[in-house]
Order: sequence, then C-alpha cells, then structure tokens
Amino acid sequence: MSGFYTMNETVQICKDVVIQGPVSREQVMQLERAIGDLPDQVDMAQHTSHYFADGIYLRELFMPAGMVVTGKIHRTRHLTIISNGTVQITTDRGVEEFTGPSVFVSEAGAKKAIFAITDCVLMNPHPTTETDLVKIEEAFIAPSFEALEQGAEELKLENQL
Repeated sequence: MSGFYTMNETVQICKDVVIQGPVSREQVMQLERAIGDLPDQVDMAQHTSHYFADGIYLRELFMPAGMVVTGKIHRTRHLTIISNGTVQITTDRGVEEFTGPSVFVSEAGAKKAIFAITDCVLMNPHPTTETDLVKIEEAFIAPSFEALEQGAEELKLENQL
C-alpha cells in the first residue's frame, strides 16, 4: 500500500503494526505514511519541549492517551526515558510495554511505533553543546534508512584513515 489511506485502512495498519509486532522497518514506515494521510494532523511541536544544559540537549514529548506516533531514525544508541504514563513500543524486535518511570537504551537505526496507553511523557537526551534544533537533528537523526547506511559507511571510511 502507498499513497492516500482511508481512515479504516489507517486504523488497520495501526492495529497491524502497534499490536502485533515484531514488525519490519517497512511496516513502521507504512504506518508513518498512513498517519501522514490522516485529515486531522497533530501539531507535534505543540507536544514537544526542548531543554538545554551544559553539554546536553533533552527532547520531551507529551503523548495523550490513544496517540500513535512513529519515532525518528536515530544515528546513535541513546536513552529513552518514560517519566510517567504507559506506552507500548513496537520494533523489529517485538512489542514491549513500559510504565514510567522507566529508562531503556534505543539502538541506532531503530524505527519504532509508539502507542500511548495512558497520557505519558517520553524524553531523549543527547550529548551536545549545540542549541540550534536543525543542527541537532542533522547530527542525531537520519532522514531515511538510506542516509543512515550512507552515514555508517562514511564513518567506517573515516575510522580507517
């Protein structure tokens, strides 16, 4: 499936990805496209807060109960902190439920589908002195799996020099 999804198709894709797990990267990308086709888009900026301290940046996301989002493709292993609430996270490794407070390591390149069972707050800290959000995103987030793989190849070449 690609292109525009009906509400029923989107709901079914959500159920297939969020509930069943484990799922492929392509299935999570399909969910992301289906969510993007929904007529009533949530303004994620209204749900996201940014914090800066000495050498650290923290992104905080509030998810009301029932919300489904797909995560970004992180270039590095990083911490995910659930400060409160309960979420179900689906990856290619399966489905896991977390209730805050909870902390776990997210692997580089993981593409997650996250379902908020209750209102919840998720946080990702990243080590950086940068405060420009665009530059932070460029450093820590890959826009696609192809870009992630290309970046890994470039890093491998740099390490060989």
